Amino acid sequence: MKKFLGIIAIMAALSATVFAQSGSANADDENASMDTSVQVIVPEDMHTQNKTAQVRIEYIAALDEVRIYYTCLEVSFKESEARETIHACLNDFQLEKNYYGYKYMKQDRLSYKKNARGLKQATYACQVKFQR
Repeated sequence: MKKFLGIIAIMAALSATVFAQSGSANADDENASMDTSVQVIVPEDMHTQNKTAQVRIEYIAALDEVRIYYTCLEVSFKESEARETIHACLNDFQLEKNYYGYKYMKQDRLSYKKNARGLKQATYACQVKFQR
């Protein structure tokens, strides 16, 4: 009786490993086919009056995620203007890519750093997920 139970236990363990390997192969195929490359987009109309401002959009099409950055010199930075500019650029992007809405994934971030010329710049960053 012990030999019979031992053989059944070994067969169950072998079949479980075979099914686990075939299941993980399918999961690897699904992840391999998903393109998570980042497209960097600079909008033509930046919706800002600030001459030192730049807007950059990083778009991941497979995940419908966008990271948008508003960068300008620190002396001319206004957080309200940065928010309005980002909102206007996101609305344009939404219409262009045929999305019907978006939600914020993280709280907006503000950081300061020096550029190549030694001038202090402010960067306001936002991350959203679009919905179809």
